[in-house]
Amino acid sequence: DSLFKPMMHYSDNFFAEQTLLMVSNEKLGVMNDEKIIDTLLKSDLKDIPQVPKWVDGSGLSRYNLFTPKDFVYLLNKMKNEFGLERMKVILPTGGEGTIKNYYKEDSGFIYVKTGTLSNQVALSGYLITQKNKLLVFSLLANNVNGSASDVRRAFEKFLKGLRQRH
Repeated sequence: DSLFKPMMHYSDNFFAEQTLLMVSNEKLGVMNDEKIIDTLLKSDLKDIPQVPKWVDGSGLSRYNLFTPKDFVYLLNKMKNEFGLERMKVILPTGGEGTIKNYYKEDSGFIYVKTGTLSNQVALSGYLITQKNKLLVFSLLANNVNGSASDVRRAFEKFLKGLRQRH
């Protein structure tokens, strides 16, 4: 987790790519994105609901195409395999990392991974409601022509409303 926490808190795409290559080396004896992605999709992720187009580990390629349904599947899989408490350590909460300017009042109740490319804004993670219900979610805004921060504030307002109502 000493690698995963900084990678997730600061969205370190270089670490992410290197991690995928290290997994490839460990599992296959060779550092090869294409081969390890194919292997993972046929094994550990064989039940992913909508098979993604996945080309690298950094998340920076426009060719990586995952759906929100896939992200919810992955978040549930990680929660079930690693436990929510571990995920809470790895992912930033309100006022930390990539969401340091967001969810400050909800710190300790939201744990997320952000994703931003030009004209795309994503947020996926766990939200603990005021009634102590765990919601696993993924939000994706495509074709964003304005400010990404405006979309992030809209996501924040929506999730705060969900947290209060449930």
